[in-house]
Amino acid sequence: MANPSLAAGDNGVAGTCTPAELLIQINAITGTYAAGNVSSTETTAVRQSVAQTAKQFGGAAVVSEVYSVSQGMRTAYAGVESDTPAITRT
Repeated sequence: MANPSLAAGDNGVAGTCTPAELLIQINAITGTYAAGNVSSTETTAVRQSVAQTAKQFGGAAVVSEVYSVSQGMRTAYAGVESDTPAITRT
């Protein structure tokens, strides 16, 4: 598990930071989902969009490069993976 949520009361939380720190965390994300090499050195939750764009005439769908970055994302339990799908944390 690369980015587990931390204990916060009865729940878990990932990537708690100030607005200024959030910009640093966003800038730390590198790579592409298509290449399968998305990586970050920070702790905010990175969640890929499930949307895919189909090619014309029945070709394979194109992997979406759209993702959201969530600071202070709450989870039901501590220790849950915060990224979807899990990415490399270096």
